[in-house]
Amino acid sequence: MSRRHRHSSWITARFFTLLALMLGLAAPAAMAGPSRPLDDNADSIAVVIGNRDYKQTSTVDFAHNDAEAIHDYLVRGLRFREQNVFLLKDATLGELTQMFGSEANPQGGKLWRSAVEGRSNVFIYYSGHGVPDLATRQPFLLPQDGNPNASESGYALQTLYRNLELVRQKIGAQRQLIVMIDACFTGETGRKGESLLAVSAPGFTPAKPRTGDGIVKLVATSGATPANWDENQKLGLFTSRFLMGAAGLAQADADKRIGWPELQSYVVREVEAAARRDSGREQKPEFETASLSLPIVEPSATIRRSFESAQDEARWRSATGDGSREALERYVAQCSGPCAYRQQAMDRLLQRQRSAESAKDDESWRQLSAEGKYQAYLDACNRVCAYRQLALGYLGKDTPGAPEPKDAQPKPPAPAAVAQPAEPSDPARALAEAKAAGTVEALDRFLKAYPKGKLATEARTARAALAKPAKPSKPVRAAYEPTEAEIRAFKPTEAEKARYTPTAAQVEIMSRSYRPEYERRVLRDGKVAADAWLKQAAFQLGLRNAYKAKRQTLIDRHKARQAAER
Repeated sequence: MSRRHRHSSWITARFFTLLALMLGLAAPAAMAGPSRPLDDNADSIAVVIGNRDYKQTSTVDFAHNDAEAIHDYLVRGLRFREQNVFLLKDATLGELTQMFGSEANPQGGKLWRSAVEGRSNVFIYYSGHGVPDLATRQPFLLPQDGNPNASESGYALQTLYRNLELVRQKIGAQRQLIVMIDACFTGETGRKGESLLAVSAPGFTPAKPRTGDGIVKLVATSGATPANWDENQKLGLFTSRFLMGAAGLAQADADKRIGWPELQSYVVREVEAAARRDSGREQKPEFETASLSLPIVEPSATIRRSFESAQDEARWRSATGDGSREALERYVAQCSGPCAYRQQAMDRLLQRQRSAESAKDDESWRQLSAEGKYQAYLDACNRVCAYRQLALGYLGKDTPGAPEPKDAQPKPPAPAAVAQPAEPSDPARALAEAKAAGTVEALDRFLKAYPKGKLATEARTARAALAKPAKPSKPVRAAYEPTEAEIRAFKPTEAEKARYTPTAAQVEIMSRSYRPEYERRVLRDGKVAADAWLKQAAFQLGLRNAYKAKRQTLIDRHKARQAAER
């Protein structure tokens, strides 16, 4: 296609696109795809709160872990500056007011002063107790010094959202404000049968605070259900699934990013399933929609083990769903961390191989037996040889014995000390048994029965080895082991270099072993980072192989000198 023709095609396509927009057939926002404001966080602000130890009520066991995990995600994953992430543990009412402002002075908080117009995204996170006012049904965050039965000692969620709306207006419509709360507001602690309130209120449903547009709210649970823990990761269940989804488990397409709908679907689905499975209770998160996408963030040490197990589970579901041999082999090849289904995959692969070999054996017997080529069938036998006895019988080499009469007396067993010769119908088995006996007499009996042929030659060789007098043993020399100094000073000859230089086939095998991890890193970190990892891995492998080659060459030289001396 000529340049002029390509240019003309591009103009035509552009013209029809603009015409569709003018007629309302396409939306520019939809064509642009999800926005990426969370990729630029140089001036972004975050407030991360973990209230674990309370003065007037029970602890929230993993709240500090939650706060530290979210802090790590923001700084390491979304590239928030460390000094712009305000981490508060066991925050009091005074500290919450100083950070977010009060109802009377909504712009008096540190958050308002820190946000930069047009430059800051804002991320608010809270893990701790949430408590309702039973009279007004309004929910509030419980400070470390708060009384769960006195709403005036808490920080009202309505006040938080109203003050954050002003922050939202300050940062502008092109920036994002996300509020994530891993708490419930039913008055329950999350432990079965335990309540924060002096008055029991089973099934209590708190009111929903009024909020304006522009704030993306993520709440661990809705309605009258409590929030649950992930005991394995020592985190809130909602927080753990959010972090695992953001680390890549929520990704549906291989585009190196996670769409907000993908993260929303994953978190809601996994939280509901885990709550039913682990605690027998319902937990349905509130996860508002947004036109956003997030970069995939490598899992932190806190969630890595569970992440890898979930990733392994997903790979296994994919392999069994595909059902092909290639999919099962790919699952085995990609096992780098937890690999719970490796044995099942191997069993299925080996069963398939056995089935294929059995089918091949059946087909071989069908074709060759029809032509009377029984010896050709035996020669073609591999591990599966189902018709072996039948072929030997047709060849007159192995005749099955007739069944004994019912009234026949059992034969007395042969004396244990006397080695019985094998039946003459199977000389190979007879030779194997004679060798196993390990005596000259057993081999003599075999040679008497089978004096000629290849097996007789093999038997004579074995007999000669047994009859040969043993040489007097020489003193055993200690094995030579080169020192580190010798290895460092080693200079190989050209012949030695050629001997230990990897062949093209060996290089291909080594590169194939690194390929799955390299491709995973390309998807997760990008090609530049993956290439840097592969270069370092190849360098380390080269060092190890060079050390082994030098050591072995020095040992070979030492052996050669010893042989020359002898």
